[in-house]
Amino acid sequence: MTLGEDLEAWRLHRVHEVRRPARQWPWVLVALVVIVCTGLIAVPASWAVRRQLEAERGETTPESAAKVWLLQLSAGEELGLSRVLAEPRHDELRQQWRDYREEMTGSRRPPSKLESVGPSVIEHQGDDRATVTEQVRAVWWDGPHLLAGTAHPWRWELRKDDGGWRVWSVDLPPWCGVHVRADVCRR
Repeated sequence: MTLGEDLEAWRLHRVHEVRRPARQWPWVLVALVVIVCTGLIAVPASWAVRRQLEAERGETTPESAAKVWLLQLSAGEELGLSRVLAEPRHDELRQQWRDYREEMTGSRRPPSKLESVGPSVIEHQGDDRATVTEQVRAVWWDGPHLLAGTAHPWRWELRKDDGGWRVWSVDLPPWCGVHVRADVCRR
């Protein structure tokens, strides 16, 4: 081999060495992108799944399930209501909630909030069933003045399933004629 041939062989060998790592970089880059994307997707996805499972759980006590139902009605917010409704009666209970909310807001002076007064009466009936009775009244704010209506009994029947306590039925007094005068309601 001549010096020229040796130089040419060395140059080709060096070119090969330089090019070989260049071919590996795309695979390393792809692997890094896959790892990063998997982490970026997996973390929010696992968080979302965990939150959904938590949202599907009922409440730990019958009283808290009834309170969630009442608070959601007071706020006019359906979000979060489904988790305390018994699945076999979900649609019927949601419609009852909507109808009552519509009756409340349909009066000339809808309440600022609903509140329970006094202690809750909880009757455990065995077999994962209970009833909760609350004395509920409407409250209106008019600037610095506060007007509170008369409290009336509201009764929830609750059942416990694998996820917790859920509302099975609600026995409510009519809004118009009980919580507010009948002539205040629009008909």
